[in-house]
Amino acid sequence: MLSSDFDADIHLKIETFKPTRTFKVRGALNKIASLDGAARDRGVVAASAGSHAQGVAYAASALGAPATVVMPRGVSDTIVRVCRAYGAEVLLEGDVYDDTLALAHRIEHEQGKTLVHPYADPLIVAGQGTIGLEIVEDLPDVELVIVAVGGGGLISGIALAVRSARPAVRVVGVEPEGADAVGRSVRAGRPITLEHPHSIADKLVAKSTDALNVALAARYVDEFVTVSDDDLERATYEYLDRISLLVEPSGAAPLAAVRAGKIDTRGRKTVLVVSGGNATPALIAQIAAREQAAGAAGAGAQGAGAPGRGAERVSDLRLA
Repeated sequence: MLSSDFDADIHLKIETFKPTRTFKVRGALNKIASLDGAARDRGVVAASAGSHAQGVAYAASALGAPATVVMPRGVSDTIVRVCRAYGAEVLLEGDVYDDTLALAHRIEHEQGKTLVHPYADPLIVAGQGTIGLEIVEDLPDVELVIVAVGGGGLISGIALAVRSARPAVRVVGVEPEGADAVGRSVRAGRPITLEHPHSIADKLVAKSTDALNVALAARYVDEFVTVSDDDLERATYEYLDRISLLVEPSGAAPLAAVRAGKIDTRGRKTVLVVSGGNATPALIAQIAAREQAAGAAGAGAQGAGAPGRGAERVSDLRLA
């Protein structure tokens, strides 16, 4: 477990074993299941950085609705293949998630398809909130829940579910330093737009959020913190190296925040939501190479009397 490292009772809510290796299927299934027969026949459309598109493609296939998914041009070939394998039409548009929205809205209006938004929809938020319901069911005495934040749908749903059932639970959101639109929006009291959001955690990169998510987060989320790309890489590598769990940088954000000292877990029963595992082999190889080089340099420095990450013992980490 991580518990001994952090002097806390740490639990992982792992979503990487869900269909398409991410939590996104929850909201997509909830939304598409709500449609009547005629709407399902017309089909659905989604704009996505990748994970939401896979969730919609899977849910649409499972529920018998044709789907079109719009993703940025730089999305991995693997995600494109997965979406097509579930029968979805794949269109590539723009450089980041927000660039795909205009085309998705045009398809919605011209073809009569239902837009399945990744976060600005009460049914999507409710679907993601089932994670929170499961947390309080499995751990009734949970004290702290830490969640990665992109557009805000995941943390809105989890926070609403957790705090409604257990008002004393603390909920903290983690954003990349270069893509913290939700935290900024909550502090501003309205959705704000980032000019050039960026992060290695591509599923957390959004230019803005929605008033629904701002309102829910302002009421139910206690705090937002940010982490660097280096923090995210280290956490991604730690999951793989010490727990044998493939987690993408976006899903590793809660662990990154705790490791970076941004959130104090000491003495608390804590849940880290591991939200996704869609990382390409090339990205994992790059992260592993950098972290192994850093570990070797740290071990050498420690041999000369300086501390380094190479000093950590694998036996100190046990999975809850």
